[in-house]
Amino acid sequence: MKRLLIYFALLLFLGSCGNSGSGELTGVKNRKRYYQPDPFGMVYIPMGSYTMGIGDEDVLYTQINNAKTVTVQSFYMDQTEVTNNEYRQFVFWVRDSIARRILGEVQPDLYLVSENEKTGEVYDPPFLNWETKLEWDSEEQDVRDALADMYLPEEERFFRRKEIDTRKLYYEYYFVDLKAAAAKDYSQGGDVKDAGLANRPQGLKDRSVYVRKEVINVYPDTLCWIHDYVYSFNDPSTEKYFWHPAYDNYPVVGVTWKQAKAFCVWRTQLKNSFLYGKKGETAISDFRLPSEAEWEWAARGGYDGNPYPWGGPYTRNDKGCFLATSSL
Repeated sequence: MKRLLIYFALLLFLGSCGNSGSGELTGVKNRKRYYQPDPFGMVYIPMGSYTMGIGDEDVLYTQINNAKTVTVQSFYMDQTEVTNNEYRQFVFWVRDSIARRILGEVQPDLYLVSENEKTGEVYDPPFLNWETKLEWDSEEQDVRDALADMYLPEEERFFRRKEIDTRKLYYEYYFVDLKAAAAKDYSQGGDVKDAGLANRPQGLKDRSVYVRKEVINVYPDTLCWIHDYVYSFNDPSTEKYFWHPAYDNYPVVGVTWKQAKAFCVWRTQLKNSFLYGKKGETAISDFRLPSEAEWEWAARGGYDGNPYPWGGPYTRNDKGCFLATSSL
């Protein structure tokens, strides 16, 4: 019993040491420890330096690209290309969010969340209620009438197929233009674009002037199979590649840089809303597109100066099999 009392007294003594009441710089207490998780489907790429821009033989000796040594910080990268099924999750989310916003005007109690049940906080505008199941073939006439605008008009249909009008699948997101916010104030002299919005060095501008809005259609360009490969019979891919289950694990094609950027924003919000909103954990870093240097560093597989990540100049192994397949 005596040893137990001494043990507790020692714990109290150690707990009292180094607190803010001692006048010492100890940092904020009771901070949650953070361990970087391995994102699902991603691999860790260690930091390193390599010679960027070489690998293929310059037969004509044109020297168009000058080789240079670059250093890349460690990062995570998807193990494979984003598949049709993964990008389809984004497209379906945009489709369902538009439908819920439309139905929120008809049945706000079912498809909108206007108040926090715990705190009583009123949301203006309200949030979408993702708990309510969407009924695309509802028996209620007002629901069918409200969703009718999401489908192709009758004059554009064939075989009487009722299909979603993909031209209306727009994703809206916001971001802070950090480059504009970091611009120095040259309003007194110099030639800088938007100098009146400069935030530095005083740092007193209203941040709302740096909030940017992007609205972009998310559906991929399925006609790229015919447009970009005019001498190939790619009609079957045009008609079925993105939606048919046989191609679920194939790389998504026909996606622009802006659409890929919007996908990264949506993917970040999808993960952080689960971590921070539902589990109360720390949000992760934003998903983003890799830089040119990062992509080449990852694609080289640690072999500096080789044209292929397996290290050799050949595309086939000793059995004549291709060592890799190309993708768009």
